[in-house]
Amino acid sequence: MLLVSVLAVLPLNLALPSDLCPPLSKAQWIITRISKGTFTVKSLKPLKPFNACQINTNEGETFFLSADGKKIIEGMLLNVPTPKLSERDYKIIKSNVLFYAGKGKKLLLIATNPLCEACRAHRKEIKDFLSKYRIGFIPVGFKREEELAAIDAFCRRKGLKDFFNVPKRWKLCDSGKLKVWTVEDVFKKYGITGTPVFIFPDGTMKLGVEEVLNSVK
Repeated sequence: MLLVSVLAVLPLNLALPSDLCPPLSKAQWIITRISKGTFTVKSLKPLKPFNACQINTNEGETFFLSADGKKIIEGMLLNVPTPKLSERDYKIIKSNVLFYAGKGKKLLLIATNPLCEACRAHRKEIKDFLSKYRIGFIPVGFKREEELAAIDAFCRRKGLKDFFNVPKRWKLCDSGKLKVWTVEDVFKKYGITGTPVFIFPDGTMKLGVEEVLNSVK
């Protein structure tokens, strides 16, 4: 488990060099002030993505010093793993594709629904993908109305031209419910509760329009 505690450091007027880490002696001075001499600094490592400096100690404790020298995070940083479906779950998701569109050779699955605001706002970009990918549309929704819209899409057997059309009344059928609930259950195992979700052939998933657009350029 990730155990992180944030400790405020007294203003030091410390200007860190461009590599984000102060000299080892100054790092020791900072650590001594917050730990009362408990830890001895062993090494320093700049962390550019976090605009911070990693401070390693002989005792095995790790600290992260902010670039302004005023904050210390005690604990550890963990890499966020790339979300990826298991082979079995990928087959389940793919088996629930409502329709395919596009002339591209690469396969791309999109889990979405007719009420997905992000998808509706980026319909043009999604259609642009059709020239590069063969896209499989999978209706799914996690909010009540979006779930109904997804079920309706299955029950009406919608295609690309009418997928985002919203009828006055939902058409709900048992087969549509089963498909949507099956897809929902798979995604929820991976902590996904929103759309759109783009799934690549290796099972890698991208959630969110900006991340998706960057991924398929």
